[in-house]
Amino acid sequence: MKKVLSFICVLCCLLLLVGCDPGTNHIDRDELFANTVKIELYDYKNEDPELLRINGKEKPRFDFNKATLIATLDESDFENILNDIAEDEYLVFGTALNEPMGKTLVLHQSNGNMIVLFGCTYTDDNNKTFYYGDCNVFDSEGVFVENVGDVGHLFGDMIESKYFQATP
Repeated sequence: MKKVLSFICVLCCLLLLVGCDPGTNHIDRDELFANTVKIELYDYKNEDPELLRINGKEKPRFDFNKATLIATLDESDFENILNDIAEDEYLVFGTALNEPMGKTLVLHQSNGNMIVLFGCTYTDDNNKTFYYGDCNVFDSEGVFVENVGDVGHLFGDMIESKYFQATP
């Protein structure tokens, strides 16, 4: 009887640990290479960052009026950055920031959609600091299509220093 109870206890613990592990997503490398027509780095001003539940009524958005172009990547440099993006795993938590914030990478797709990646650090109204990053897909009007997953909060700075070094 002790063996059975021990087995059940171990099984429950394993299920609890596995159930708490977030899923991951990847961006298909072949689709990324075939469909990316332009890659731009923006500085996106989000004055009121708010974490949203993706399955709720509110969805993230991309407001072109809040985005200032920093640089456009030359097509000859697409291979390395697209390989890095395709190799990353994106954790799926079911949340997203209401809008991008800070250094934001926009991959324009041939169908008019945009894959938008950013990482940021922000402080809320209660003076709590949050570290956050998203990979979302928006249509050409900035309307949310899907959440790919989360990226690290240092994503934007890393991308800028690695691929946009020559930008003023």
